[in-house]
Amino acid sequence: MNFIKTLVILSPLFIATFSQANEMRKFYAGIGVGSTTLNDYDDLFNTLSVDEDGNTFKFIAGYQFNRIVALEAQYTKYGDINVTTPLFGGGNTYSWSPESLSIAANVGYTFNNGLRPFGIAGLSSIDINESKKALNDEKYIGFHYGFGVEYTPQRLNSLSLRVGYEADLFFADEEVTYLYSDITISEDHFLNLSTLYISAAYRF
Repeated sequence: MNFIKTLVILSPLFIATFSQANEMRKFYAGIGVGSTTLNDYDDLFNTLSVDEDGNTFKFIAGYQFNRIVALEAQYTKYGDINVTTPLFGGGNTYSWSPESLSIAANVGYTFNNGLRPFGIAGLSSIDINESKKALNDEKYIGFHYGFGVEYTPQRLNSLSLRVGYEADLFFADEEVTYLYSDITISEDHFLNLSTLYISAAYRF
């Protein structure tokens, strides 16, 4: 009898928990816009002037399994990366138009007030789209990562707003031939394309 009484008392809690879990399980899709930043950790462009021109645009799609875990795919179109040198009168001589496709785990926690801090980590395919051939390859496999905060209003629970920082970290190869010799070596350069962005998503 005590077990039955306990079960009767706790059953509304189980039902509410199960109902909330089902409400969390939703597909979502959205768009975002933000800044473009390139961090050149190994001096690929050395003393040349690098200018990030234009906004980053994101297209986001994912599935929310519960309050904690979501699986998310993104297409990111970064702004142009323009490299200038005084030897050519300061004109643009070389540029990237980078873009990436990523698949990542989005892990956070959805509080009852609609706030959800999160971190994101996964893999990405990056195409730098060079204006002139300078590196060994244009396409690279990278590490996609980031963090941010989402907010889902209780009265508009199909709409989700996000502020976040996300980046694609990768290594680029460059073949260097030394002057007055036939020696050519391959150098790896550690690069980080990132964006600080805002986005809105609709939950189905």
